[in-house]
Amino acid sequence: MRPENEWFEPEKLKVYYFLYEAATSVLLAAGAGVLVYLGAFADAPPWVLALLVVPTLAAFAFVTWWIPAFYRTADYRLTDDEIEFRRGVFFRAKTTVPYNRITNVDATQGPVQRLVDAGSVGIHTAGYGGQMGAELTITGVSDYEEIKDQILAKVRHRHPTATEGEDEDDTGTELSTPATRTDATDATEMLAELRRIRELLERDRPA
Repeated sequence: MRPENEWFEPEKLKVYYFLYEAATSVLLAAGAGVLVYLGAFADAPPWVLALLVVPTLAAFAFVTWWIPAFYRTADYRLTDDEIEFRRGVFFRAKTTVPYNRITNVDATQGPVQRLVDAGSVGIHTAGYGGQMGAELTITGVSDYEEIKDQILAKVRHRHPTATEGEDEDDTGTELSTPATRTDATDATEMLAELRRIRELLERDRPA
């Protein structure tokens, strides 16, 4: 169990990302080797090879620098009311998810994560911008199952937040929104005005 109100780093995140980078580099190197073996670059001028090789090496150099830089900025915190996630190499960002908005929590472990004994915890909320997927994911942690149970224990002790555009009383009964009550009042006043106009017309009509 993670200590409450204390920031913690995803301890497996760096090695997890480096393993992904290594797997990608192996696949690209294997593909380039096959193309060279087939003679795809036999007649290509040097500048064409430079356009392919230099950007690829630059991208891998950047990712190799970015992974530990991002790892140093990424941490999570489980408070009594919400989950917090802050990160950012160039621009700092912070995501906060209250427990009473959470609708589902899942724990997953992919094949690459299994190699480094890590997993991910996906936190889902109702109406997350109409998007699919988790609003917040705690990834690169070894105790992902325990973190999932810890979050679910917090969620079970809180009442869910009413959906947007609806108000509920303590019994769960949906109440009329202010806009609905205003519309009903306007309709009543309009009917009363129409009745007064009809009475005036009937009074001035010749016998």
